[in-house]
Amino acid sequence: KAEGHREARDAEWSKAKSGNESLVDRAEGVGKAAKHEAKSLSQDAKKQKESEKREHAKNKLTGNDAKSQAKNAKENVKDSATQDKPVTEQVSDYISDTVEAVGDWMGASSKEAKHKTKEEGHKADRKANWKAAKEDNSISNAASAAKQGAKEMKEGAKKEYYDQKADNASDRLVN
Repeated sequence: KAEGHREARDAEWSKAKSGNESLVDRAEGVGKAAKHEAKSLSQDAKKQKESEKREHAKNKLTGNDAKSQAKNAKENVKDSATQDKPVTEQVSDYISDTVEAVGDWMGASSKEAKHKTKEEGHKADRKANWKAAKEDNSISNAASAAKQGAKEMKEGAKKEYYDQKADNASDRLVN
């Protein structure tokens, strides 16, 4: 599927660059090229995600995943460390770890919200520019729509990064 979208993107991009096409056809070519690029990237991301899910599931079954290894190492360190430390120091360490995890979770959650807001703003701008490009036959509006689409995807990726970071901090609170 992704390869088909790449071929369609290339064909539409050629149409957009062609001086023989009308301004409307060129603007539509830019829009369709951007749409096919997004679809090909989406297909590639889906394939990568499925591959990572399979690998993670396999590793989780064997206890070979990073989380299991980190948990085992953490338990081993805790066991050896708690035998040498007085109770007050153990409590102090626990509180420090918990406060740090809460701080990480709050920071990541706020950044996730910030990037979601930016993503939605770019999405609205992209749609408005694309509508204007179709109504006014404006290639500059079509280019602006493509630019806003790229910014939207970038903010979406940042949002996902901070979502994962917040989940990891939340897991540290539970464990």
